[in-house]
Amino acid sequence: MAKKPPIAPARADAAEDKAVQPPRPERFHGATLAGADFDDVDLRDARFHNVALTEAELDDVDLRDARLHNVALTKAELDDVDLRGARLHNVALTEAELDDVDLRSARLHNATLAGASLDDTSLAGARIDNTDAAGTRWSDASLRGARIEASDLRDVTIVGCEIDGLTIDGVRVDRLLEDVKRRASASLARKATAKEAPPARKKSRRPAPAK
Repeated sequence: MAKKPPIAPARADAAEDKAVQPPRPERFHGATLAGADFDDVDLRDARFHNVALTEAELDDVDLRDARLHNVALTKAELDDVDLRGARLHNVALTEAELDDVDLRSARLHNATLAGASLDDTSLAGARIDNTDAAGTRWSDASLRGARIEASDLRDVTIVGCEIDGLTIDGVRVDRLLEDVKRRASASLARKATAKEAPPARKKSRRPAPAK
């Protein structure tokens, strides 16, 4: 009877290859996580679908390249959250508080930000469309190169923000503001010049000769 060749032992580097394989991204589907507390969590490439995170607290959370679809973050608090390259579709951030949140190159579609507060938040290069941002307050935020289209921006307050290259419905807002400032300065200069100029003398009218 012919002897079978011995089974080769498993290579040590094969086990190492398995060990270094990146973990599969977290998936949350149909979960109710209202009031949940996420602290110092790595959720890169995570998938959230039909998830309730109302009044949740996210602190030092990495959500780079994550996908959020039909997610409720109403009145949530996001502090030091990285959402670079993330995709937010049908996400409600109504009355949420965003502080030190990085949304560079993110995509927001059909989102709701009404009444939210965004402080020290970066949306540089982000794309925002069909979004309700009415009544939001933006302070010390970066909107450089952001594009906003078909969105509700009524009563938005922007304070101390970088808006170089910001485009709303095809209009460069930074250039528009520069033009307004130039016109206002020119108007003030004309008024100042008019005040400094001496009043024109009135010509004395000679009495008509007696007939």
